Amino acid sequence: MDAITIIAVGAFVLVALVTLAVAFVLFRLLPGVRADRLAPSGAHGGGAPDSILRWEGERAAGWRAMVERVGAAVTPRDALLLGRYRQRLILAGFQDPRAVAVFLGSKVVLGIAAASAYSIYGTMIQRALPNLLPLSIVLGGVGFFLPDVWLRLRARTRRREMTNALPDVLDLMMVCVEAGMGFDAAVARITEPSTTRPNPLHEEMHRMHLEIRAGRPREEALRALADRVGTEELKSVVTAFIQSERLGTPLGKTLRVQAEASRVRRRHRAETRAQLAPLMMLFPTILFLLPSFMMVAMAPSLLRIFELLQLATTMQK
Repeated sequence: MDAITIIAVGAFVLVALVTLAVAFVLFRLLPGVRADRLAPSGAHGGGAPDSILRWEGERAAGWRAMVERVGAAVTPRDALLLGRYRQRLILAGFQDPRAVAVFLGSKVVLGIAAASAYSIYGTMIQRALPNLLPLSIVLGGVGFFLPDVWLRLRARTRRREMTNALPDVLDLMMVCVEAGMGFDAAVARITEPSTTRPNPLHEEMHRMHLEIRAGRPREEALRALADRVGTEELKSVVTAFIQSERLGTPLGKTLRVQAEASRVRRRHRAETRAQLAPLMMLFPTILFLLPSFMMVAMAPSLLRIFELLQLATTMQK
């Protein structure tokens, strides 16, 4: 086989492996293209769906079981520190109590894997790599704190989605209440999975509704909702609901006022981001476009100057 044939076969195998890897990641991570989505409707079982207030009873399997065991070994015994980890995970949407062990285990496993990657690379190429210990420590630190960065970004994205969805939810609740529904019936109506798009705010309100149905006091469930969401805007709305229930004021009027205020705040946030857009585009323009413009504008003059200098040097000789 000549070199061209070997390169062609290698390229084909490489493209096939990359395609299979991408397909595997899509089928495992994205719910819209999972394989069970193509299964018949009766293949998933005919029982009622599990409640979101009930955790899975079976133990995790595979890599998650290993990470969970490592996390359980390093989970702090301090209740205050454990509560902080738990609150951070709740703000990111992880309600399962075992999420703390999985999160801490992932920090330890990623730290060890990243710290060992440089030495493993040196073993594979059979060379003594320079600065092995410092680079291993740096890579281990990056791998250890990488889950914290991911969790912070996830919590920020989730908080932004809930803040943007709040005006629409309040409008729907106002329509339901003014149509004659009570507070619990309005919450149940707007959080039905068949009538709403998947949104973290609808999930949290559905959890609050199930907690009230399970016997939790409404005021306590509302405050727990505000703590899980973690936004000042929703906390003010929850405070208005509680005060309206205590004082006996009409809930529809309270919802109308809060919905209007929430829409105004969302419009102000959009206007602020629109005003910041030119400033944010200034740095990429200076960094990427301005050098190209300068090169295009000055290149002919510079070439002419170089030609004249070369000609003058030739004439002097």
